Amino acid sequence: MENFMKKRVSLMLACLMLLSMTGLLSACTANEGPTTSSTPAPTPTPTQMDVTKVYAIVQGYEWGPAVPKIVLEFPEDVSGFANDTFEVKFGTTKRTVKEVYSSNEDGERSDAATKYVTIEMSVKSNEASPFTYQDANIWMDSIDIKVNVAQGKSFTVGSTSYQGGDICSYAVTAAERKVPQTASWVKDTVEYKEEGKDITLSRASWAPEGADSDSGKNPLIIWLHGAGEGGTDIDIDLLGNEVTALTTENETNVQKYFATDGLAGAYVLAVQTPTIWMDSDGNGTFNHIDKSTTEKQISWYTGALWKAITTYVEGNPDVDTDRIYLGGCSNGGYMTMNIMFEHGDYFAAYYPICEAYRSSRITDEMIASIKDRNIWFLLSADDGTLAPADFSLPVYMRLLEAGAQNVWLTLTDKVRGTDDPEPWSWTGTGTYDGHWSWIYAFNDQVTTRFDPTAVTSVDDLVPENCTVTDVNLWEWLSAQRLSGSGE
Repeated sequence: MENFMKKRVSLMLACLMLLSMTGLLSACTANEGPTTSSTPAPTPTPTQMDVTKVYAIVQGYEWGPAVPKIVLEFPEDVSGFANDTFEVKFGTTKRTVKEVYSSNEDGERSDAATKYVTIEMSVKSNEASPFTYQDANIWMDSIDIKVNVAQGKSFTVGSTSYQGGDICSYAVTAAERKVPQTASWVKDTVEYKEEGKDITLSRASWAPEGADSDSGKNPLIIWLHGAGEGGTDIDIDLLGNEVTALTTENETNVQKYFATDGLAGAYVLAVQTPTIWMDSDGNGTFNHIDKSTTEKQISWYTGALWKAITTYVEGNPDVDTDRIYLGGCSNGGYMTMNIMFEHGDYFAAYYPICEAYRSSRITDEMIASIKDRNIWFLLSADDGTLAPADFSLPVYMRLLEAGAQNVWLTLTDKVRGTDDPEPWSWTGTGTYDGHWSWIYAFNDQVTTRFDPTAVTSVDDLVPENCTVTDVNLWEWLSAQRLSGSGE
């Protein structure tokens, strides 16, 4: 009996030790992770948010257009969101959300809850463009946008609550693209069927508020686009270069220089060619390539552009024909020079930017014909597209030598911006491409020029000598008149 009891106690102690060791083993395993007998908690399947539409709000910047806002449309009023509720991707690019607020369909802020939520994002020069480049700028067919609720966040649509991880994927098409900056422009086309040609140019005009009831007739600024903005959609022209800066539809605008003496401001006219202004035959053939000839650079569109300009002026009796100003960049700078040679006495002043009329193709007689015009050239010394030594610099020097009195030149070392002070560039310099000198004009930063009395040769035309700061481009332009313009 005693032996039996001893065996029984020994067996009980062994069982207790086994149970204790099993518990200890289980506790260690739990600290290291779930055992094979444990089932991990399932990851919740993201709910697709019931978004009716997504609108992309497009805005012009110094480098071109971008999408700083999207508007989500839900079936019912939306509440409970904050600035950190949503995360946004355009394709694979994560956008930085700045602010989220109730709005209307156009992204205009609302104090009350609505079924629209606007997500406002920061923008840099290398992200969120609605354009793609295929020989020229064109609209993207669609913009793939993904919006998800951030982890730990939630919001409510009507009685439906959405939680972290819930998602909306949407392809924004042209029908859901909004461009408020160009909505106030009047857009039309001009047909030209002369010289055996059949040409249609797109055209857009902007009027300052109150121009029809102010103290008198108002001046007109005309803009001619670069090679990348040709086509049949005038919004590409207005946004590819920041033409909206010439109006009040932009944070930076130049209207203050023209809204003087009781006038409302300046009208603005933009004209778009279906190919390029430098087209010699209607097929997009550049007319400046041949360096071996001294013949004029003939444009297929000279007559058509002249008609587009003059019919606008004739149709707007409030335009002051004593104060019509013509300018443009690159291809448009070429066309500015071309029209100056053909119809120089029609315009009060010209502002060619990184112009593409080759000096060797301009005869001395052509120089003499424009030496008394009012002209302000703008370009950057690091322009790798149109070498300054072949274009604007020698043209300016030849005009001075011919006795020009009101011809000016601004030459910068590089092209720096304000919308993006550290822009992406394929040159890797942290500045914009040197050809993009129009950025300075649209940022109202053309504030230095050469003193022509200190220029004795082209060798003097270097950025460090461009130091006179008594007037800027737009202020000077506004002062010019056909009937006795002044400095």
